[in-house]
Amino acid sequence: MIEERRKKLWLKIGKSAVQPPAFLISNPKNIYFLTHFTGEGILLSTPDKNYLITDSRYAIQAQQEADCCEIIIQDLKEDDAQNISLSHLLAQLKITELGFEANSLKVKDYLKYQQIIPHLKLYPFTNVIEQIRMIKDPSEIDLIAQAAQIANKSFQETMTCLSAGISEINLANQLNYNMRRNGAKKEAFDLIVTSGERGALIHGEPSAKQIKEGELIIVDFGCLYQGYNSDCTRTLLLGEADKRQKEVYNIVKEVQEEILQKVKAGITCYQLDKLARFSIEAKGYGAYFQHSLGHGVGLDIHELPYLNLHQQTILQANMVVTIEPGIYLPDIGGVRIEDTVVVTEKGCHILTNLPKELMISFYL
Repeated sequence: MIEERRKKLWLKIGKSAVQPPAFLISNPKNIYFLTHFTGEGILLSTPDKNYLITDSRYAIQAQQEADCCEIIIQDLKEDDAQNISLSHLLAQLKITELGFEANSLKVKDYLKYQQIIPHLKLYPFTNVIEQIRMIKDPSEIDLIAQAAQIANKSFQETMTCLSAGISEINLANQLNYNMRRNGAKKEAFDLIVTSGERGALIHGEPSAKQIKEGELIIVDFGCLYQGYNSDCTRTLLLGEADKRQKEVYNIVKEVQEEILQKVKAGITCYQLDKLARFSIEAKGYGAYFQHSLGHGVGLDIHELPYLNLHQQTILQANMVVTIEPGIYLPDIGGVRIEDTVVVTEKGCHILTNLPKELMISFYL
């Protein structure tokens, strides 16, 4: 599997306008994708072989984790040891042209390469590995599904603690604790728990505000399991919803279910976002849907493809994406319903299979 990923990388580089004989990977998630190594280091990839450069702190770890690559342990006694090790390796391989990740390599390292390897030609590539990562293999889908199952179970356990008077931050902390107790390494991102008017803060942080009856409550959560993430949002309410709350909730729920029926291989990200936006606009709330429809999920919680009006990417089978329409009103708060789904040839498979009802009793 790891070797297949390296081959896919070089097939992609082979189709680009510039075709350097080596490619430098500095993004830790991409290094993991190509080696399974979770420590610190850089990876030099060639059409024939991968070379992992790390230091003595990770020597044993690299031997245990890294697949299909030669491991080079840099000398910590040398100043700028990593770059010196890279320059020696490039000289050994007689490489004078090098591709690199334009959105990951730090400027100071770029300038350092120019300084210590003056004849090296550097070529930037954008999202070349991230594009390969868009289509998950079965083992990746299984890990995302397991992350979703842990988060789902933890959410339902946490909802037994939800009552008037609990603070947003205490509810978030309990959910974080439950996810780790149930097997997650940690939360996938800083969880969002907002209530009442604070629900209009699309990425609002949990606060000391106490949750009251009759308020909309947004809980956006996910966990990290063996390197892979899950993402889910549910909107809840303690007590009875008023007419406006029911109206807005039902609009978001209906639009989300409508879009889930449209998700399948062959449709573009742009088309899905446009359909969701048009449906919400038709119901008079277009100005209050203020973010994209969704995003890819995998090694990163937000990764390609992005489901927005600017993304012409065509969905393919085994992509994993979120579908998360929302409406945010300053006077009553927000409603967002989000699921992580696996794209199939004929539709999609929902991984975050929790109830989609406003009343808290449906989750208990």
